[in-house]
Amino acid sequence: MLMFDALKAPFILIRFFALSVDRRARLILLMAMVLLINSAPSIASEKCQISNPALEAMPPVRVLIIRSDGSEHSITAKLADTNHTRAAGFQRVCASTIRKTPILFVFENEVVPSFHMNNVVAPIDIAFIKKNGSIDVIHQMQPYSLISLSKPLYASKTPILAALETYKGFFDDHSIGLDSTVSWSALENEETEISSPKPQ
Repeated sequence: MLMFDALKAPFILIRFFALSVDRRARLILLMAMVLLINSAPSIASEKCQISNPALEAMPPVRVLIIRSDGSEHSITAKLADTNHTRAAGFQRVCASTIRKTPILFVFENEVVPSFHMNNVVAPIDIAFIKKNGSIDVIHQMQPYSLISLSKPLYASKTPILAALETYKGFFDDHSIGLDSTVSWSALENEETEISSPKPQ
């Protein structure tokens, strides 16, 4: 109910805005509209889910990141390697879950994918990973705003084999850049590779 009323309120204000003849009143109403519309994504985030069936279905995977100086950083992520799990990703998942649950998207063949932020409530960092394990590009993806007419897509520059989605700031927090390499293995048996590139 709160979400419905908050989303309906800007349209009520638009009606008053159109009927108002006082310039100062128009300015006040316009500022109120902007504040209400900008608050809508945070209101929607209160309706987020701790998890979703697609996220639960993703098996765990160990991701090893090797920096240019040879130092390593290892994380546990969820593996999205089917059309269903890749399409679901972090949609409608709470920011707290995004913070602690990275997702590794793996494709059957090299592709140039485009990722969107529909129904995603928090910013996400994404690294596109080439077949040889090197990082093609890192994007900082932002949730879509109701007042924005554009909904950008985030794509790799060249064909890639995988993409790692994490919380905003993850790569900066761990000094991971384009000169790092990424590989992954099954969590149950880290000797078993899952279509993982070999860092060069």
